[in-house]
Amino acid sequence: MPTNQNDSTRKKLFLAGISVFAKKGYRDATVREICKQAGAANINSINYYFSSKEQLYREILEMIFSQYDKFDLEDWERKSPKDQLRQMISNFCRMLYKDNAFSTDITTIFVNEMTRPSPFLEDLVDRYNRPRIKRHLKIFEDLLGENSTEDMARDCLVSVSGQLLYYTFAWPVFSRLFPDYSAEKNHEVWAEHVFQFSMGGITAIKEKLNK
Repeated sequence: MPTNQNDSTRKKLFLAGISVFAKKGYRDATVREICKQAGAANINSINYYFSSKEQLYREILEMIFSQYDKFDLEDWERKSPKDQLRQMISNFCRMLYKDNAFSTDITTIFVNEMTRPSPFLEDLVDRYNRPRIKRHLKIFEDLLGENSTEDMARDCLVSVSGQLLYYTFAWPVFSRLFPDYSAEKNHEVWAEHVFQFSMGGITAIKEKLNK
């Protein structure tokens, strides 16, 4: 029973941390606010379960940065570059937009981290993004062909990523311009659009390279 109680308190603090960090940001959030929202009377609870406010925030970031790696990549190497690109785009759209994930406190924390990076960002990029980027860059190198350069593959990856992240960053404006649109309901259609649009651009670049 004590273990279950400990797990419950830890989870409440974790969820409260997400809420408070989203509202106040990493630097302005306080231990007292997090404990109050979690219903924990003892302000030392953060230190007991997470060592510090900083480590709680770090654990939340770990969860965010590791989300994509939970998608099944079985048979990835056997897929054609075209199918790999489609899967990459589909996975990102499911992660970002299914169940309105893009409008949650988690996304707010991610966006804040992009605009005001914490001291943890560099290590998280090395652990999660760098290995993933190598895999994704190879998709574009293969699609563009032997005449392409690493810079071209990088620019294609950035172009695709920009489309995928658009609603995450621009939703407050977009939702006012198009109030009837649901990113959650249309995330599969959006994924296919991004794929087709991106393949058109990649094909145009490849044709220009081979002239």
